[in-house]
Amino acid sequence: MDLPRTLQNVGLSEKESKIYLELLTLKEALPGVIAKRAGVKRPTAYLVLDQLLKKGLVSQVKKGRYFYFQPVNPHSLVEDQYKRFNDLEKSLPELLSLHQQFSAQPQVSFFQGREGIIRIMEDTLTTSTELLCWADVGLATRTLLKDYYPSYIAKKVARKVQLRGIFSYDKAALDVKRRGEEELREVVLIPKEEFPFKNEINIYDDKVAIVSHADQMGVIIQNQNIADTQRSIFNFAFKYAKLAEPELLKSMPQK
Repeated sequence: MDLPRTLQNVGLSEKESKIYLELLTLKEALPGVIAKRAGVKRPTAYLVLDQLLKKGLVSQVKKGRYFYFQPVNPHSLVEDQYKRFNDLEKSLPELLSLHQQFSAQPQVSFFQGREGIIRIMEDTLTTSTELLCWADVGLATRTLLKDYYPSYIAKKVARKVQLRGIFSYDKAALDVKRRGEEELREVVLIPKEEFPFKNEINIYDDKVAIVSHADQMGVIIQNQNIADTQRSIFNFAFKYAKLAEPELLKSMPQK
C-alpha cells in the first residue's frame, strides 16, 4: 500500500506524511535525526513537527536539555476521520437546505470560443432526459464545430441520448432528418426564411444551453422552472410544426 499517499488523502501534507511515517519507525527521536531520515532540512522538520503537534499526531517529551518527539498511535487518524465524517453527516440536513435555497436561483455559466462551445455540447450529453433542440444545422455543423460534430454524434448514440429537434429547412437539416433512426433523433423541419434561427438551443434535465455559433459564445442556464417552461414551449412548437411539415416538404427540393 502507498502509505504516504494514504496519509495525504486524509489531510496530511507530503512532508507531514513523510515525517510521521519516519517517527512510527523511530518510535522516538530528536528533530535533527527525524529531518535526516525524512530528507528535509532541520528548520522544515521543526515547522512540520509543530504542525503535527497541533493536529495531535505527535507528542514531545523533554529529556535533559532536549525535546524528543514521539508518534501518536495511528488509531487517532481513524478517530479523527470518523469525527469529521460524523460532524459532516450531522450537518447534512442543513447543508441540503442551503443548497435547495440556492438551487432556486438560476445558475448561469458563460463560455467562449470553440473549446467553450464544445464544453456546452459535451454537457448536453450528460442528460438523463431526452434532449430537445432548436437549431440551424448548417450554421451549427459547418462553422466552429465542423470537425467536432461527428464525434459528438458518435458519443450521443453510444450514450443512447434521444433527441427531438426543430430545425430550419435546408439540405443539411434534411440529411440529418434522414439519418434520424440510426442517430436516435426525431426531427421536424420548418421554413428557414420565415423562421430563421440565429442561435442553437438545447433543453435537458434542469438546463437550457444557448449557443451562438456566429458569435462563438454560449451560456448554460440551470434552473428547473426555466427548463420546464422552455420544454413546454418546445413541445407546443414541435406538435404543430409536425402537422405543418408535410406541406413544407412537398414544396421544397428533396436533394
